[in-house]
Amino acid sequence: MTSRRYNAVRNIVWAVINKAMVIIMPFAARTAMIYYLGVEYTGLGSLFTSVLTVLSLAELGFSSAMVFSMYEPINKGDEEKVCALLNFYRLVYAVIGLAVLVVGLVFMPFLPSLISGSVPGGIDIYVLYGIYLANTVAGYFLFAHKVSLLTAYQRGDVVSKVGLATNVGMYSLQIAALVLTQNFYVYAALLPLSTIANNVACNVLSKRLFPSISCRGRLGRESIRDIAKRVSGVFLYKLSSTTRTSFDSIVISAFLGLAVLTQYQNYYMVVSSVSGMLAVVINAITASVGDGIVSKSREENYSDFRVFIFLYMSVAAVCAACLACLIQPFMRIWVGEDLAVADSLSMLFVLYFYVQTMGDIVYLYRTAAGLWWQDRVRPVVESAANIALNLLFVQVWGFAGVLLATVTTLIVINFGWGAHILFKHYFRRGMGGYLVLQARQFAVALAACAVAYLACGFVDVPGIPGLFLKLACALLCSTAVLWVISFRTELFKQSAAFAGGTLRLLSKKASR
Repeated sequence: MTSRRYNAVRNIVWAVINKAMVIIMPFAARTAMIYYLGVEYTGLGSLFTSVLTVLSLAELGFSSAMVFSMYEPINKGDEEKVCALLNFYRLVYAVIGLAVLVVGLVFMPFLPSLISGSVPGGIDIYVLYGIYLANTVAGYFLFAHKVSLLTAYQRGDVVSKVGLATNVGMYSLQIAALVLTQNFYVYAALLPLSTIANNVACNVLSKRLFPSISCRGRLGRESIRDIAKRVSGVFLYKLSSTTRTSFDSIVISAFLGLAVLTQYQNYYMVVSSVSGMLAVVINAITASVGDGIVSKSREENYSDFRVFIFLYMSVAAVCAACLACLIQPFMRIWVGEDLAVADSLSMLFVLYFYVQTMGDIVYLYRTAAGLWWQDRVRPVVESAANIALNLLFVQVWGFAGVLLATVTTLIVINFGWGAHILFKHYFRRGMGGYLVLQARQFAVALAACAVAYLACGFVDVPGIPGLFLKLACALLCSTAVLWVISFRTELFKQSAAFAGGTLRLLSKKASR
């Protein structure tokens, strides 16, 4: 347990550092693009990214199944099995890369139909799309299997360090290119170069850390069938998560235009940046939870699960309060009043953020327990409902309709049904206690947001100083609300003990 917790903490620390830079640098690059090129260019880049994310469904969520399949042989020290898995994964990633390339090229003639209105002058959308396609394909052909190997060995900190270096370098060069050349092609060409550098570096470091692990040996048919079953389940989950994000952008571009898509993506970038910081925790502890599922009892894991839910949703409540208080002032400072949306729309983004986080810990445990096949029907229903509601709601409510469609499917389909799969097939107990805990945390989050929003209304300082004052006010008020409501509960005491033990472990390891 101590080793697992230390690995998770180490991964979290480096992933947070990496994520902070990955949040700051894209904001700087997006700002440069808006001011030096214009909102249509920004929307065009977002559209191509979304299209290629959909095409990357060919990946089938294979990386998740790959990491899961490695847990047991790594735990048992079976390096021959790990090597055979790695050899198989290398071959599959090559096939996936080829499939994405072919489908991407076939899709090119349909690009104009995804853009409502005109394309920025001087831009050949086919050339630009080809650059984005090359970036996606390069990730599969060049050592993608080595990145997953590092994750499976709980060395996500190495992946984060490499990502930190390559991302800072790429965004710095992109900003320089925008300022000096105002050329979108130069900006885009740096994407595949960064992907290549990142994967090559991960390959070199994985060889250095695990010299005995290489691509050799062959898997038996039973192992391949087991992986194929897991992959089919992962694909269905990936389908739902993709329709939730990428199809939103595609629908907005097709019905409302590139300028509105830029508005949407600006707000989504803020929300996803906060979600990304929370996702750092999920990604960093996934391998540790997977190891715990292999080595601990269901009761022990259920106890840990409740602690994680309480801690994670408490943090999510504070984040939601900060978003509610800061997102509009930040947007007006960052991109100006013209690109800001109505306050009611900004609150929909806050609701979208919180509802999305409600299923994160459940997804973590479903992934670690390998329940993708058991969860195969729910994502199909969620995807179909999300696409249908997007196409319907966008014509009735426009911008707000896309958000309402996604929030509706998250609440009605993703949240409850996803938890049902975990409790039925792994915990094997009723989920009433879980639903009560989530309902309680949602009520606490509403109270925290309301108190923080009212308190921040008294902060009448303009500009960036006012933004920081509102941040401090939102943090203080929301944290105080959570503490007052929860500090007497047994779950609060358990969570505080867990967090305290983790911090002491980190301090002890650091002092060594």
